[in-house]
Amino acid sequence: MASRLLIRNGVLAIQGRPQRGDVLCEGERIVAIGRDIAAADAEVLDATGMTLGPGFVDVHVHGGGGFSFFTKNPEQVASYADWAPRNGVTSFLISTLGRDAEETEMVLNGLRPMVGRPGAAEPLGFHLEGPFINPVRKGAFDERMLRTPIEEEFGRYQETSGGLIRQVTIAPELPWALDVIAGVRHTGAIPAMGHTDATIEVARLGFEMGVGHVTHLFNAMRPIHQREGGPIVAALMEEAVTCELICDGAHVAPDLLRLAYRSLGATRTVIVTDNMTIAGTGSTTGSFAGSTVTTEGAAAKREDGTIVGSVATMDQHFRNAIDFLGIEPATAFRLCSTNPARVAGASRRKGVLDRGFDADIVLLDRDLQVAATVCRGAVVFRRGS
Repeated sequence: MASRLLIRNGVLAIQGRPQRGDVLCEGERIVAIGRDIAAADAEVLDATGMTLGPGFVDVHVHGGGGFSFFTKNPEQVASYADWAPRNGVTSFLISTLGRDAEETEMVLNGLRPMVGRPGAAEPLGFHLEGPFINPVRKGAFDERMLRTPIEEEFGRYQETSGGLIRQVTIAPELPWALDVIAGVRHTGAIPAMGHTDATIEVARLGFEMGVGHVTHLFNAMRPIHQREGGPIVAALMEEAVTCELICDGAHVAPDLLRLAYRSLGATRTVIVTDNMTIAGTGSTTGSFAGSTVTTEGAAAKREDGTIVGSVATMDQHFRNAIDFLGIEPATAFRLCSTNPARVAGASRRKGVLDRGFDADIVLLDRDLQVAATVCRGAVVFRRGS
């Protein structure tokens, strides 16, 4: 018989009025939700006074806890996956890139065995943040890592990954980018507009060709001008497109986050961390894509002041989303779990606290701090133990 876990007497953060109840997990799945569930042979996890929700899904993360995804070493991903549940993360995309095409293939080949890894947080596939992004909006990336979009090059990446690339960030204004966008969509991955200097018209062409998602809205893209809305306005107005927001309070001002949320709402907003190696470690210096960075508040920056990534972990983003956007925890779980699971192509089994879904569950105390995390039916993190 599969192992069973009974999470008893928690407050279930589901849509509508939060309700007290139990969650019964058998093997890797949730099999029952209700009051006073009887399961004499189950391990019991007392959730009295805690809020229960689906584990966080991070679709834009480069590492954390001292571990990096800019590597061919699968142990880096394995170690991150073991560390991430302390922040409530139960699944994620491996956001990565190599210095050139050859190294990118080596990275994908080296990390590919980690996808679906049993145990702690589950890698759901890859997010390629590049190389087909605009040098004008390169952010922290070394310009030598970037190239003109070529559909055959992406095809090699997808083949090397075993079809496990789920998201590709691309600038639609680059030569042949629209063809690559269509090719990415054809493989089942989601083309994401980002690191872009597109006008509003070109951004809309990207949506027509298959762009369904936007990488860290506001960051590393043409800003809004009173006579040219650019990719930001195009994205906010495109009702079929989801948009990432980094809610660390450093990447985007809270007032702008609130303004964007008024357009995006609870179905189109995807909270991401854009975490890097030193996130959650307390270290003040590190590296990103070959650049030395130092922390300043919740952000890591290069010497020239360019923001590289966030060092605020996903649980902090969750709490910030509640504060900045004025939303309830149940809605914040949609932004941090349900919506990103859809972007990652895992919405049939991830991101929802319901029967039949993976038993990925985070337990939050009264201060919304992570008290325990369950990954596919196993308690992999318990504070104080």
